[in-house]
Amino acid sequence: DFTKFPAFKQKLLDSVEDMLGNDIAKLMTLVRKEEAAMPSQSVKGGAFEGTMNGPFGHGYGEGAGEGIDELEWIVGRDKPSYDEIFYTLSPINGKVSGATAKKEMVKSKLPNTVLGKIWTLADVDKDGYLDDEEFALANHLIKVKLEGHELPAKLPAHLVPPSKRQEQN
Repeated sequence: DFTKFPAFKQKLLDSVEDMLGNDIAKLMTLVRKEEAAMPSQSVKGGAFEGTMNGPFGHGYGEGAGEGIDELEWIVGRDKPSYDEIFYTLSPINGKVSGATAKKEMVKSKLPNTVLGKIWTLADVDKDGYLDDEEFALANHLIKVKLEGHELPAKLPAHLVPPSKRQEQN
């Protein structure tokens, strides 16, 4: 019976909204700083040089690390569906502008700061436009973030689009 529920208190709701919007964000910043200050526990030598606990470490092969051990470009699995969206954006000379891509990317409801980082990672050739592979990469990174994983600070080699790999060397 809904009539027995207590009266709605806007002040309490505003407090919760403020906590979620501000306090939690500040706490997460502190947690990241604390994690960054922790000493590294990298495996030394061999095939796993520089990795955390080799292939058995927390999060290995998940999120942006998915596909790290595969020969095929991991983004290629979902590229056909990303291409469908890409070609509806009327690319010019095989590329879409930042403004055009933004209209599609904001549909993810991710904050602009996160989308800005995704753009920076996905615009591999830094020309201010996205081709079909870069657009697919951007969508892959959006999916990674929406699944709750962190974005990499730098684009891992296994995520670089195949046509851009020579430019990276």
